[in-house]
Amino acid sequence: MTWHCPKCAEVVDDDFDLCWSCGTSADGIEDPNFVSADDAEPIPLEPSPEFPDDDPLADFGGTPLPDLVPCYTAKNTIEAKFVADRLCEIGIPALADKIDTNLILGGWKPTMWGYGPRVRIRPEDLGRAETWLKTYVERPDSHGLHKE
Repeated sequence: MTWHCPKCAEVVDDDFDLCWSCGTSADGIEDPNFVSADDAEPIPLEPSPEFPDDDPLADFGGTPLPDLVPCYTAKNTIEAKFVADRLCEIGIPALADKIDTNLILGGWKPTMWGYGPRVRIRPEDLGRAETWLKTYVERPDSHGLHKE
């Protein structure tokens, strides 16, 4: 529902107590503190929160990504996400490709040519990731994603 301002005749939504144009109530009472949007000062922007430097992957929103290195080439995007999630669970921040560019280019066996969705991590985590990945690759029956 709406109401018409008794002072300027603007149509105002019932959710508002004052006319958006002149600051008058539906009863015809003018608000002495009303300032129109055209006359108001701009609302200052709040500064963005600072993110800790020790883990730049803690929050991607508005922060630059650090240099990342590929640590694993998956057979598909599902496996890449699975590996990235397992690495995150053991404290190694990881990102998985969301698109398999090999399929876009018409390839069938991405790992055969070194293509396929990749999992990327920070360079300082590479040693720990390689240790976990060695176990992952050697025991394909433990996760069910490597079966041909």
